[in-house]
Amino acid sequence: MNFQSKFSQYIKWLVLAYVAIGVFLLFQSKLILDFTLSSFLLVGPFVLCTIAYGVLTLNKKYIISGIGVGVLYVVALAVFSPLIMPKEHRNLIGNIEEVEFSSQIEHIDLKQLPTIDKQLAAKLADKKLGEIPSLGSQVTIGDLTLQSVAGQLYYVAPLEHSSLFKWLTNNEGTKGYIKVSATNQNDVQLITELNGQPIHLKYLESSYLFSDLDRAAYLRDMRAGHADYTFELDDEGNPYWVITRYDNAIGLTEQKAIGVLIIDAQTGKSNVYDIENTPQWVDRIQPAGYINNYLNKWGELVHGIFNFSDKDKLKTTQGMNIIFNDDKCYYYTGITSIGNDEGLVGFTLTDTRTGETTMYKTAGATEVASMQSAEGKVQQFGYSATFPYLINIQSEPTYFMTLKDSNGLVKQYAMVNVKNYSTVAVGDSLQTTLNRYIEALTNTNISLEGSNSEEVLEGEVERIGLVLKEGSSIYDIKIKGLDNIFSVSTESSREAALTKVGDKVSLKFIKVGDGKYIITNSFENLSLKENKVESSSVENSSTTE
Repeated sequence: MNFQSKFSQYIKWLVLAYVAIGVFLLFQSKLILDFTLSSFLLVGPFVLCTIAYGVLTLNKKYIISGIGVGVLYVVALAVFSPLIMPKEHRNLIGNIEEVEFSSQIEHIDLKQLPTIDKQLAAKLADKKLGEIPSLGSQVTIGDLTLQSVAGQLYYVAPLEHSSLFKWLTNNEGTKGYIKVSATNQNDVQLITELNGQPIHLKYLESSYLFSDLDRAAYLRDMRAGHADYTFELDDEGNPYWVITRYDNAIGLTEQKAIGVLIIDAQTGKSNVYDIENTPQWVDRIQPAGYINNYLNKWGELVHGIFNFSDKDKLKTTQGMNIIFNDDKCYYYTGITSIGNDEGLVGFTLTDTRTGETTMYKTAGATEVASMQSAEGKVQQFGYSATFPYLINIQSEPTYFMTLKDSNGLVKQYAMVNVKNYSTVAVGDSLQTTLNRYIEALTNTNISLEGSNSEEVLEGEVERIGLVLKEGSSIYDIKIKGLDNIFSVSTESSREAALTKVGDKVSLKFIKVGDGKYIITNSFENLSLKENKVESSSVENSSTTE
């Protein structure tokens, strides 16, 4: 057998091998990688090998077959592309509802406002792990994800194997996970046991063989693609991997989430859920990359693919953040018009579970512009602003961000009005920042919800309690006959620390929304003044006698 015959035989066996692999992937699984890339990796070599075999054997049938398959593949991709199906690609995001900002967004809750970003959370987690040298040399901290655990916001990450050798010596799994509070930098926990039982995380991204997370997910669910591997805790603190299951959206060119595969990080037990039946403790089903892609197609294909003048075209702003509103998780991103990167035309909130998206139309500043505005307020210190978190203050969309020094430590807080980014407030505590921001709003032409002026209240203290927040002393005071709780910082008044039940007090405040807790602008203890007057009268009487 000459070289040409041998080579032709090899080509033939290679073609048959690719056909066998292709049949297996088509009928047994969706392949772990991107469907378009996967199909190309299968069809491309098949076409080349078939044409090469036909050339070497001078068989036109193989040449024509190879070219035919390649042409059909290119045509198939073109048919399902935005060129032919622009409406289908634009509608990947679904119906976008347009509503008023104040109708759905809860008013600010200082206790649930994230003051710690992912970068600072990673530093706090590293510091916590470093407190146990024997453990720190064996494991590393995995990817931190922001999530709601029993109604509280935490960054959570598994302990990952630091190397292959460490995996071999810790075949039972790593010894737990890290929790970092998003609202209190003193709340950093290394969880190594649950209900008195030690934790052993066996199924990890850093594991090997059958405990490798990718392989474990593939073997447990071959009927869908997998993306967005997220380490999440249920409300009892049990660790799981939540993995998005996806399928074809338009031919082979796009993907859509169809549910989740949940794997117990310790035992490997798994369950498959569709979107509607996914457990409530799961925060995210829709990958952020999918949503960002859908939104950009929605904005770009507003008038089809041949809109060369960019008429009415929109795009997402830089960065996408996760926000929690009424204990629901959303992707937030600003929307700007093509060619105007500084101006905001609105922003969207997308439910991270269902993918339902709401558009809030409002002219204003982009996230980057607001960060620059906040940094300019403290330019003498050289602080850098974190990516903003969207909140609702007095029915006004507001960017909240922390200001950090060169070491990544939070030094101050900033609030910037979305509609008018020159309305900025900076403070050393959340309460001070909020007070200054509300005061800045009252000094502008912005129409505030309810009263736009200070209210004055006098009453008798029924209950008083001390709360330590961000290194500041805050007194929660209940006035007799009222249901509201008035929060008074010692920065506003030192008299709060001397107040007791039964004292008569005077408060000044601007009511924000209809929340139970009200931030006071000023506080005065009238009883202290009365006692002082009485004491002065007694002293004067004694002197006269």
